[in-house]
Amino acid sequence: MSLSHICRLIDGEKKEGQHICLDAKYLRGKSTGTYLDKGKFVAKGNNIILVDGENSGEVFTVPHDGYMGSTFKQLWISEAMHQPYVLYFIQFYKELLRNSKKGAAIPHLNKEIFYSLLIGIPPYQEQKRIARKIDIIVNEIKG
Repeated sequence: MSLSHICRLIDGEKKEGQHICLDAKYLRGKSTGTYLDKGKFVAKGNNIILVDGENSGEVFTVPHDGYMGSTFKQLWISEAMHQPYVLYFIQFYKELLRNSKKGAAIPHLNKEIFYSLLIGIPPYQEQKRIARKIDIIVNEIKG
C-alpha cells in the first residue's frame, strides 16, 4: 500500500501563548532554543518531519510541547499502524527523500515520492515484532 493511505503531512494547530520553537537546531541539541508567543502547536510525543531545506525527510519525535519551526509539518500516522514500524520505514528511505527534493532556491520534500512509497502492512502484532527486532539491531550497531 502507498504511504498516502496511512500518513499525512499536516499543519500544527495555530495557538497563542509562550512555547519553545522546535526548529531543527534545537531538536538536534545545537541551540538552547527561542520562545515564541504564537505558532503552530505540536504536543510532546508527536512526530514532525522537515519538508524544506537540505535535510528534507528527516523525522523528529517532539520532546515536549512547542511550536513547529517553519520548515516542518506534523506527521500524522494512522492508529491502525504501529508508529515505530512506520518511522523505521521512513528512516529507511531518508536518503531517497533527501536526494529527490524539488525547488531551486529552497529545496522542498518531494511529497509525490513521499506519498507514493510502498509500505508492506503486516498485522499489527507483526509490525510490533519487526520494530522490536530493528530496535535490537540498531542498539547493537550503536554498541
